Amino acid sequence: MLPGPRLLFPTLISALSTALVAGVLTAAPATATAVADPEPEGSTAVAEQALATVEAALAPTAGARAEGRSTAPTETGTDLTMALRDLRIHQDELTTSAERARAAALLNNRPPTTSDWSDPQQRDFGSVRVHWDAGTAGNQWVSKVADVVKHVLATYDKAGYRAPESDGTRGGGNGLFDVYLDDLGPSYYGYCSTDQEPSDPGPYDTWAYCAFNTDYSWASAHTPLQNLKVTAAHEIFHAVQFAYDYFEDPWFYEATATWAEDELYTSINDNRQYLQDSPISNPTRPLDLGNGLSVYGGWIFFRYLTERFPRTVGGLPVIIRKIWEDADSVTGPDDYSIQAVTKVLADHDVSLRRVLADFAVANRRPAASYAEGKHYPQAPLRRTVTLTKAHRSTDWATVRLDHLATSTLAVAPGSGLASGWSLKIGVDLPNTKLGSAALVTVYRTHGDPRTHLVKLGKRGNGDAKVSFGSRAVDHVEITLTNAGTAYRCWQSGGAYSCHGRSKDDNRAMKWKVQAVRS
Repeated sequence: MLPGPRLLFPTLISALSTALVAGVLTAAPATATAVADPEPEGSTAVAEQALATVEAALAPTAGARAEGRSTAPTETGTDLTMALRDLRIHQDELTTSAERARAAALLNNRPPTTSDWSDPQQRDFGSVRVHWDAGTAGNQWVSKVADVVKHVLATYDKAGYRAPESDGTRGGGNGLFDVYLDDLGPSYYGYCSTDQEPSDPGPYDTWAYCAFNTDYSWASAHTPLQNLKVTAAHEIFHAVQFAYDYFEDPWFYEATATWAEDELYTSINDNRQYLQDSPISNPTRPLDLGNGLSVYGGWIFFRYLTERFPRTVGGLPVIIRKIWEDADSVTGPDDYSIQAVTKVLADHDVSLRRVLADFAVANRRPAASYAEGKHYPQAPLRRTVTLTKAHRSTDWATVRLDHLATSTLAVAPGSGLASGWSLKIGVDLPNTKLGSAALVTVYRTHGDPRTHLVKLGKRGNGDAKVSFGSRAVDHVEITLTNAGTAYRCWQSGGAYSCHGRSKDDNRAMKWKVQAVRS
């Protein structure tokens, strides 16, 4: 399969996004007062890996020579925008002056990257300045690029997003938004970066410029223009994000940028390829995991939010902008990702634990839950139990769930339970303050499914009773939810929100069922 936009090797793990979390401060959980982003501190190994990844993409020959390799490394494919960000953050941790010089050359010099341009050109198109090599990019393609970039910028502006910050006369020579058309080879579609050092302490905003490949003919999944469009929507959203908080969590960066692609260019659907690594396909994996392809698959959560809260401004749903405004390090509260999500949901009078549970139920029947859901996979069941007249109940069973994850069980009526039966459900979950929730959905033989919230006591205990006879009910599903948002923030190796480690993983969730006469 061809790599999707932004990715070099689609089966590999984005170790660098995880590496951004390395830090030494500890903060309160997400339910506490917002904690400003510190500049993450990491290890020499993180810095060296960042350098190797960026060199492999932008200076592969020099990188291979510098490290004594005959070919560029293939073991750590990653999003180039995130890799450049990681290198900028960790460049001072490189141990030799030669390494630091190589890093500075990559971070502080704009395209051309892999080779010199034989005939450099530049032209202003309204708010955009395009730079290209006349030897590799024709005027017609340059004009198409400019049109797409202007459309993307105008769409985000009309929707109320902060514009990418201007670099003044640096780099591109004026204050326009700079776009470079560069030969990135048959691997990368594009990236955005900055040659500004973010302030420490914050605010953590920076200006940005973007580079797009001169040729997308090798990417046969879509037309070259379609590939350009989704790349521009995704990468320019990164440039917008830079204007809010350069140090935000990787999962939040990538999931919302991938969401934006489909909002601007809904018929291209390039982001569907990441659903196999999304909460739909992997409901027991934490939503905010900050490495691997799951950072892209997380777009479906934000799609769910926009369909549940559909108010728009300028053609785009408002709720995602509101979340970024809460995460804003410049004028906003500077909450980290899941804090911002939680607070904006509270503004809509709904809790994260309820939304996460409803999200899991929706993913069990995507065709009925999303506008384009007939094209989405169905979330898997954790377990299926069949009760019969001879075996009417189960003992207590335990499901262990990590934070921001869900698990759904199915219970079906078997022989002898045709009519006149109900299903009694008991749950024993962690304290509701830890984010526990349980939903019961009755899939009837005729008509739409019906979902009920299991009312839980403060300690997480609860029960419910629903129809169960096989003449009226096909099966019943029990969705268990761990919406825990407590973290040890700014931790070395932390892969989740606030670059942290969760305090809510591996929570025991107990359940049992019994068929009883109605």
